[in-house]
Amino acid sequence: MKSRFYAFLTHLLLSGLVAAVTIIIVFFIWYPRPLDEATGVTQIFLLLLAVDIVTGPVMTFVVYQRGKKGLTFDLSVIVLLQIAALSYGMSTVFAGRPVFIVFNQDRFDITRLVEIDAESAKKAELAGNESATASWFQPRWVGAVAPADRKRAEDILFAALDGGADWPQLPELYVPLEQVKQQMLKKAQPLSTLRPFDKNNVMPQVEDSHIKWLPLRGKSKDMVVLIDSDSANIIKVVDINPWP
Repeated sequence: MKSRFYAFLTHLLLSGLVAAVTIIIVFFIWYPRPLDEATGVTQIFLLLLAVDIVTGPVMTFVVYQRGKKGLTFDLSVIVLLQIAALSYGMSTVFAGRPVFIVFNQDRFDITRLVEIDAESAKKAELAGNESATASWFQPRWVGAVAPADRKRAEDILFAALDGGADWPQLPELYVPLEQVKQQMLKKAQPLSTLRPFDKNNVMPQVEDSHIKWLPLRGKSKDMVVLIDSDSANIIKVVDINPWP
């Protein structure tokens, strides 16, 4: 029984180390806070991770017996199953990660990898649009502008009304954020209008005149983006519901 318990603890420790690495990847690279809350990945990922971490060591505890014939095979199967489950979970999280934060017209939208229109992405690639290149790491800040072709603009409008891809999911419309900064400043609102909704005091205590804000549309929670009121540079994303 003692050897079985040691095997369980060893497997649990190794699983914990792997879990720590995946947590760093997910919450510090793919979903930098507070985008994890905006996309709703936190609870799902932690649940999948907890199940994967616990299941493997428990199965080891059940099958482990020193000197048992076929023990190496049993442990190998357990590890392979655990790796397969973790790989599936990570691939799902990777596909749902925010790859772009897109300013379009009067707000920002989080665009996840799985939401990007493949045909539009191909058009952007053929046109050499570097703004539409997704990073393997943190999300990129870009703007989206109306297409020059009026027919294409109408097609996008009707497709969006029918539940299809809209500006934030169409990389062909992406431009560097610098190109839309004047529009950002025009649409941004004074920080004083947001403070009444800051119930958890998450905003920095600075003079309102230096900061403005714009809404950020997320999958599970809407937030706000603070920008510099002069340069329109991004300051940070804060977890405040912008809709009264």
